[in-house]
This record gives sequence, C-alpha cells and structure tokens, in this order.
Amino acid sequence: MRLDGILEEVKALAVKTGAFIAEQRKSFDSSKVESKRSHDYVSYVDEGSEQMIVARLKEILPEAGFITEEKTVEQVDEQTEYFWVVDPLDGTTNFIHDLAPYCVCIALRSKTEILLGVVYEVTRKELYSAAKGMGAYLNDKPIHVTGNVDLDQALVMIGYPYDADAWRQFCLNLTGQLYGHCASIRSNGSAEAELCYVASGKIDVYIESFIQPWDVAAGACILMEAGGKVTDYDGKDEQWESGRQVIATNGWLHDVMLQEIAKAKKNAGISKK
Repeated sequence: MRLDGILEEVKALAVKTGAFIAEQRKSFDSSKVESKRSHDYVSYVDEGSEQMIVARLKEILPEAGFITEEKTVEQVDEQTEYFWVVDPLDGTTNFIHDLAPYCVCIALRSKTEILLGVVYEVTRKELYSAAKGMGAYLNDKPIHVTGNVDLDQALVMIGYPYDADAWRQFCLNLTGQLYGHCASIRSNGSAEAELCYVASGKIDVYIESFIQPWDVAAGACILMEAGGKVTDYDGKDEQWESGRQVIATNGWLHDVMLQEIAKAKKNAGISKK
C-alpha cells in the first residue's frame, strides 16, 4: 500500500468537503439541526459531508471498512483489515453558531495502528496531514510540537464533555488546579483541531473526556508524527483510541499533566471512567 499516494487523495477530498461546508454555512438553516443527546447536535451538513467523503473513500480504497460519526454507511466488521475513521464536521456546535474552528477529519487505520490522518480546518483553510513514518505537515510545511518543559509557560486546552454530570467536578478541579499555574487555559470546541494545534506548536496540552474515536484518530496521527504524545488519563498508550480519555501533549509536559489529572480525579471521587 502506497500511503503517500493515498494521503494526497485524502487531502484533496478533505479540502473539497471543506469547501462544501463553507458554502453551506452561508445559507445554513439552524431550524433543521437535530439533537443526538443533550447539547450534542447534528445537522444536514454533517450528513451531506459524510456521504460525500464515504463515496470518494470507497473509490480510493474499495476494500476498507468504515467507522463514521453519522453512520451513513455500514460500519466495520471484525474481518476488515483496513478501515476509515471519519468525522465529517468536527465542531458542529461551532459551525451552527458560525464560530471557528470546525474541521473535516479522515483517518485510515489497520487493526493495530493508525496509518494516516488528515484534518482540514475550514475557517482558516488549514490542512493538517500525516502518514506513519512520514512526518506531519500544515499546508505542506513540516510541523513539530513545542519544546516547552515548563507548565507555567504552557498554553492548555481543556474540552468539557457532554456527559456533564459525570465529569463536571473533574473539569472544575482540573481547571482550578491549572488556573494561575499555566500560561492560560482555553476550550475551542473541536477535539481534532486541538490535537493539531498541539502538533503544530500553537498550544502545549490538550485534555478531554467522553468523546469518540472519530474525534481523535486523525489528529492523534498528526500529533504523534509531529513528535507529541497521546495517552489516556492513566498514561496508557493503547487506551486513548476509544476517545473516552485523551491527554495530548508536546511530550515534555506529559508526566506533570498526568499528575494534575490524577489529582483532579481523586478529588472528584473518580477511580475509573
């Protein structure tokens, strides 16, 4: 399998889909937004974008299965050797409210590893991409994580989960611990964008709970190829892919952030989630 050739086709697809999303935003009808669960939304643009992506990916790699957010295609089975992980519009709430960022996200993985990832941030026309062993890029320029080793100088992004009842106290604890002890804290509403921001050195740390595999697969591939580190809240390399717990850093700050997370979990009465 020539990953470089596949990557170029996926990049072109992400940009094309992003152009469709940008055009739809100009005349977007918010009355047609549906709620998947409390404060978690889906629009006809999400679904239309996913259909566009799936149709083209079937041409690029016909034998691959799919894991997609909007489930417009039959999902992967145990016999599938390769499969696409697709979030057609990560940051739907931002899109609905005409706020940046929101992204087209496509990853290809085998049963054991992520092979490539592409994230197109629509509002800034930023195309992040990576393939295993080939480095990470922003608009075809190489990117790398920061070398920051000092938490006091770190810009941290925290995602606040839809499962607020379960994670409210943890998030309050973690925010309280870091507030005044890091450069600043942000939350921008797109997990994939935040992973790419760590990869490109815009921020140093990203933390979020209770998301999904399609929220992290492409961005995590890009981050790891940019020299960063991704684990779950216990520091396990193999557990973050579920999206249930994700901490992404420049690597240098990973251990100290795991300590902060452990403290926040303990004080919130969380043992395992």
